[in-house]
Amino acid sequence: MPRTTRPLPAPDAGLPLTAPAGLPPATGDPLADAAALCNALTLARLPWRLGAAGPAALDCWSCMALLQRHLFGRKVVLVTLSEEAARLDIADAFASFTPALAQWRARAPGEAPVHGDGVLMSHKQAPHHCGVWLGLDRGVVAHMAEHGGFSADSVQALRLAGYTDLRFFEWIERSHENQI
Repeated sequence: MPRTTRPLPAPDAGLPLTAPAGLPPATGDPLADAAALCNALTLARLPWRLGAAGPAALDCWSCMALLQRHLFGRKVVLVTLSEEAARLDIADAFASFTPALAQWRARAPGEAPVHGDGVLMSHKQAPHHCGVWLGLDRGVVAHMAEHGGFSADSVQALRLAGYTDLRFFEWIERSHENQI
């Protein structure tokens, strides 16, 4: 049965990313700052909500954008979707949102991820999910999951939880109009 095509969501410059209260200030120590931010986000127990951009809830993309901004000063283009968006709309948005994709370079298969890399991954319940690779504890992916909220998980833990096809992306620092 053919799928009905709907217009893709546009970047929403009117929906700024708003950080939750109480996030720790940066100290200049990249790993200590990442550990402190992960701890603060874990303790905040924010819920996942599709299309949310803080301060009371986040989705996986806005969480990734928050981590990138807070830890690395990067202004990631915000991909926004409404709560009513279908899973296939999410796939279309991730696959075709050129301004966001243009900020990253895919690492070659087997190329080791680096602290701050973007991560795309798949799960049977969330086929399009993202996070940030952090160089903590031999490497973790910090992400906001639909049923678990914020967590920082090793690749092994992600695979045990059903995530597959982890792909890593290096920031290439291009500027765009619709940044957070």
